[in-house]
This record gives sequence, C-alpha cells and structure tokens, in this order.
Amino acid sequence: MKKSTLFVLLLIVCSQAMSQGWPFPTPRPRCSTMVSPNCTIIAVNNGDWESPATWSPARVPLHNDIVCIPAGRIVQINNKVYSAPSSCSPLIIDPVETPSIYLFICGTLQFKAGGKMHLGNMGFIQVYAPTGIITAASGNSDLINMGCNTVWDGDNDVVGPYAITPTGGGPGVLPVSFDFVKAEQKQPFSVQIDWATNYEENNTDYIIQRSADQRSWSTIGTVQSVGNAATKTIYRFNDNSPLAGNNFYRIKQVDTDGRTGFSEIVLLNNQVRKNISVYPNPAGSVAQVYSKNSFTQGQSLLLIDAKGSRVKTFFAAGKNTLQLDLGNLQSGLYLLQLIENGRVIENTSLIKQ
Repeated sequence: MKKSTLFVLLLIVCSQAMSQGWPFPTPRPRCSTMVSPNCTIIAVNNGDWESPATWSPARVPLHNDIVCIPAGRIVQINNKVYSAPSSCSPLIIDPVETPSIYLFICGTLQFKAGGKMHLGNMGFIQVYAPTGIITAASGNSDLINMGCNTVWDGDNDVVGPYAITPTGGGPGVLPVSFDFVKAEQKQPFSVQIDWATNYEENNTDYIIQRSADQRSWSTIGTVQSVGNAATKTIYRFNDNSPLAGNNFYRIKQVDTDGRTGFSEIVLLNNQVRKNISVYPNPAGSVAQVYSKNSFTQGQSLLLIDAKGSRVKTFFAAGKNTLQLDLGNLQSGLYLLQLIENGRVIENTSLIKQ
C-alpha cells in the first residue's frame, strides 16, 4: 500500500475515534432503557467481567458491543481484561484481542488491585448519575487504556455524570442524553414532535429527520439547542407536510466539536389521504376543516345532509383552516364538498353528534 494511502486511512480512523459519533441506529442506553436492542450485552448478575455468567447473552463483551451495567449490578475487574495493543496504529490494533466497546454504567464497575482494562481506540464509557460509579482499588495499579492512552489511572473513583473517551474524560463529555421523543397528530396535515433531554453539554442544534422505511432519511427542520443544561429541557417541532402512511422520526444532535448522536426512532401512521379533513369528527357544535393548501378565491365548502339538501355554505379564501358552526344542525351524517368554480373538487364526510 502506498504511504499516502495509508496516511489517509490513518486520518480517517483517528478522526472517527476523536469525534465519537454514535454509530448505531438504536439510541444510547439510559438507566431506564438498559434492554435489548439498546444494549447488545447486559450485566444480569454480580460477578467478574470475564465470566459469561455475569452477562446476558452468556459471553464476555466483544468488539463494538453496547455494554450495559444496570443500577444495582456490580461487575468486577479482577485481572487484566483484554490484551494491550502491540502497536498504537489504529489499523494494526486487533479488535479481537483489544476490542473497542461502548460501555454504559448505572451500577458499579469495580476494579480490584491490579485490575486493568485494555480497550481499542474507538468507543467510549459513560457513567450515569446518580447510581453509576467506577471504583478504584487501593493504590494506582488499576487502569483503563483506550488504544495506547491511559484514560483512567485508578487514583480516584469515577462518579456520574462522567464520560471517558479515547482522548480523555470529564463530566458531560458525550453528546446529549435524550429523555423521550414522541410524535402526535393533534390535527390533520400536521405532526407535533416533542423531545426532552436530561442534560446538554456544548450542544448546538437538533436536526429533525423523517423516513418512510427507516432506511432513507431526510432532514425536515432544525431547532436550536439551549447549549448547556443540567436539567430536563423540552423541545418541539411541527411537521406540516407529513407523508401519507408511516412517518418515522428521529432527532439528530450536533455538538460544538462536530460530534453527533441520535434519539430513539418513533412512528406515526398518517391516515389522512384527502386534501381536506374535518377535526374533530364526530363533531359537536363546532368543527375545524383543514386543508393541505390555502383555500383560494372561487372555492367554497358546501354542507349537505343525508337527504341531499344543501344546509350551509362556507367561504375561507386565503386560509388553511375554517371553523364550522354546527350548533343549529341536527345530529347525523353530512357530506362536505369542496367546490371550485362550480365543480366538486373533493368530498368528505362529517358526523354531527
């Protein structure tokens, strides 16, 4: 391989290790979500890291595993876990001997005297407050290495919130911690997307993305972040052009240093197929008519009862919504027609309670 090509590959791998973007389609695990598929391996018993009985599935964590230690679980590092790399080159580190893992701690990672953990130069460790902790043995013979860097030397316990990356550690080093994401269709032709974060550190923006199949994603909007927050922060965005049928939504978080992360994916099924829709339906004394586009001059809405009689005509040029006064109408089924220059454009039904 030419030296120039090797240099480029080294730059790519090293930049990935530095940026620490979240490479998985599932959200980062939290203390309340330490289940599959958010975690690929979970501590289900107190015990040694190298004992399969400690984990579910029953095996030792491997390269690129999302490893979770739930609150109340204690995983011990009794000896040397994994092998120190023979070379500091990202292209030479053996992922089988020295794996990169993504470790989330809500319980305890307990180092015994002489315990050492050698990890690859990708991945990271997140210690969550208030229960997460890495406990140090007496002295400093215990350590955590990522690649050829010692990222924790065992001098002191590590309590959450704290994150350790291949280049070091500190409170809130990792991107935003999402609390929830939800999508609701509170009116036709619009989906309200709400999300909350537990904390934010040097965050810049939230990019709202939508997909019909969870394979191809498009950006539909951006919301500016508060930047830094130690408490829950709630955000909102309205998708005013949802797709017909399935709408998958996720939130992409962008950090000031270029790191990114994704929220969980939520689904909303949009059943509105027509250009006009009535909400609520059935309706009481008042209903709203929503249109994908603004009503124009020459358009009107005609309400027809079950006998075929025209009972009301409404005009709403220049608006996307129109309020219908149904207070003096009898209960029953009605037909609502969109008329343009004397021609019926669309029909929809309305039930008056």
